[in-house]
This record gives sequence, C-alpha cells and structure tokens, in this order.
Amino acid sequence: MEDYTNDAVKAVMAAYTPIQVKTLLHDHDEANFVHHQTKQDIIEFYAEHNEDMHHWLLDDSHAFEYYANAQAAYNYAQAKCKSEKERGALQNVFLKDVVYIFIATVCWDLAASHDMLDMTMEEVEDYQLAKDLEISKNKLKLIQGGKN
Repeated sequence: MEDYTNDAVKAVMAAYTPIQVKTLLHDHDEANFVHHQTKQDIIEFYAEHNEDMHHWLLDDSHAFEYYANAQAAYNYAQAKCKSEKERGALQNVFLKDVVYIFIATVCWDLAASHDMLDMTMEEVEDYQLAKDLEISKNKLKLIQGGKN
C-alpha cells in the first residue's frame, strides 16, 4: 500500500498488525489501541500528525460524523470549564478521541483494502503468520547473502 502519502496513515500501518487491526474493528475499547495508550503516546502522535489526521477525518464521510460530534462536544464542554486545569484535562481527552477516531478509520480502510472485513479472526491470524514467515524468509536470505 505504498500509494498512501499521508504520514499519519503510514505510522498507523507500520504500528498495527493485521490481528490488531481486526481486533479494533470488532472492539473499539481503549485497551485495543495498543500503541497509543499513554497520554504521552497520544500527545506525541497528535503533535507529529495533527494536520494529516484532521484532513483525513474531514475528507472521510463516515469518520467525519464522529469527528464533528467529538469537536462539538469538546467545544460545549470547554465552555463549561471553570479553570485552566479543567480545560487542559478536557483537551487531553479530546486529543485522545481524535487520535482514536483516526486510527479506527485507518484500520477500517486497511482491513477493507486487504479483504479482511469478512475474514474470521483465525483467517486473519493465518494471514499474519504467512506475512511473518515471508518476512523471516527474506531476512534469512539477506543474512545468507542471497543464497537459496
């Protein structure tokens, strides 16, 4: 999938395995965003990729609804904040929501482009094992200097 130029998409593609993608499709629990768990992880990803994420979410008609609702809720809640501390905590929740909506959207697109939407988890595990085996074989060839 080298036709993607969006660095945020590339970062998600590099981080999440097919099994992790399939898991996220079925359960959007925060625990399943395994590479973006801490406040620091989320802030760093957002800081590095915020422009790409926002453009992606604005352009994706399905994700836009979630993104726009998160933005509206954030704006409403921000107006109710009584201190900068509350405002900062709220902003961290909003950043996490944006990052998670983005990752979930990219995972859906990845699964769709690799015909994984209708695969069972067992089929996805087999797919990942086959990819891992292919990568290991290629590494072994490099180590052996290209000998068969």
